[in-house]
This record gives sequence, structure tokens and C-alpha cells, in this order.
Amino acid sequence: LTSDSFFNFSQLYSILHRQSGVRLENYSLPILKYHQFISKYFQKIGTIIIPSIKINKVMYSEKKEKKIPYINGGYMISEQQYKGWLNNQDLAGLIWFSKDYKKTTLSLNKEKVSVTIEKPKTKIVVLSGSKPSYNIIVKANALLIQNEEERSISNIEEDINKKIKKEILTTVKKGIDIETDPLNISEKTYRYYQRKWDLNTIKAFDKRSIKNIRVLIHIEQSENYKR
Repeated sequence: LTSDSFFNFSQLYSILHRQSGVRLENYSLPILKYHQFISKYFQKIGTIIIPSIKINKVMYSEKKEKKIPYINGGYMISEQQYKGWLNNQDLAGLIWFSKDYKKTTLSLNKEKVSVTIEKPKTKIVVLSGSKPSYNIIVKANALLIQNEEERSISNIEEDINKKIKKEILTTVKKGIDIETDPLNISEKTYRYYQRKWDLNTIKAFDKRSIKNIRVLIHIEQSENYKR
């Protein structure tokens, strides 16, 4: 790729070659080694996401246009077939299901509020019935970094919880539209409950399969607010 790195460093310092910082704080797509990719490719349940890259032409302070690569979405692969492409907004819910994700900043722009959420933990609970259904529980601690209107902590937590729930539901619905499960919610049933439901029943995953999403973000401390 004919792309540039930041601050005139070698190409080896670009996002494409040194992704460690991106993966720690900005990257939410699942990271698979080759043998994991092959194993999942032939699996009867589950979705693989292959990152898509776009070149963004940006003017920097040195008044020179730079071609900076960035991840703009992902290609969905399921049951050995290409199912479609989803952009970053469609995949926003992935952040809360990534085991490697360390930290992210979430903003409520209209209210001028920002929080840093650290090491979110998400649990998928499989519910009994004629077909599997699911409860999703997201827990994390957060640091308040902006609160211009001095809103109460409990009020901010409530709005953050609603936003995260909306992101998860959006990713679920966008995936269902192209017959995929980007969050791999049904994969848990395939791995641990095959004696309870047959394969076709497990694969019958739709938006009604999600019974409840409970988000519990606790703001435990705050920095000096930006005013």
C-alpha cells in the first residue's frame, strides 16, 4: 500500500505495521491467528470479521497531504461464505465483546460528557426454551473526564448504559440483515448446548433471541472536568 506514517517516520511505524497501540485502545475487531481462522471458517456456527482498510487523505501542520490508512469496517464470513460488509458504526457493539479490549472513550456529545471505560466484561447467559435465547450483561468501571454541565454521576451512568445497549442492538440487527451474528452470541450455545438443541435450532438466531441487555457502568472517580 502506498500510505504514509505519522511524523515522517518509516513506513514500519504506520498503523498497518505496528498495530499494538491501536489494538489496546482503538481496535475492536476480533484478532485471529491463521489456524484459528481456518478452524472457525469450517465451523457450522459463527462469524469471522476480516477488517477492511481505507486510505484517508489528510492535511497536517507541515501543509503536506498524507495518505493515512485506517480500518473502516469489516467483511463478514459465515459458513464458508461471504455475507456482506458492515461499517464501523454498524460494528460499534463489538467493543463490548472483545476480550483484548483495554480502554475506550465514550462521549455524550449533546450533553458535553465524556468517560473512559476500562476493561469491559461481557457475559452471555443462555436461556432455556423451545429455541435458545440470551441475556447479555456488560460490566465496567469508568473515569469521568468531561462534564461541562455538571450533571449527576447517576444520570450520566444511566445515559452511558443506554448508549452501550443501543450499540449492541444495532450490531445484532445489522448482522441479522445479512444473515450473520457478528457478536457470535449463538456460538456459546453451539459449543456447550448441542445436546439440548439441534444445529438448525441454534442457527435460528434473530433479534427476538435477545431477551435482555443489562449494562452496568460504574463511574468510580473523576478527573478535573473540562470547562
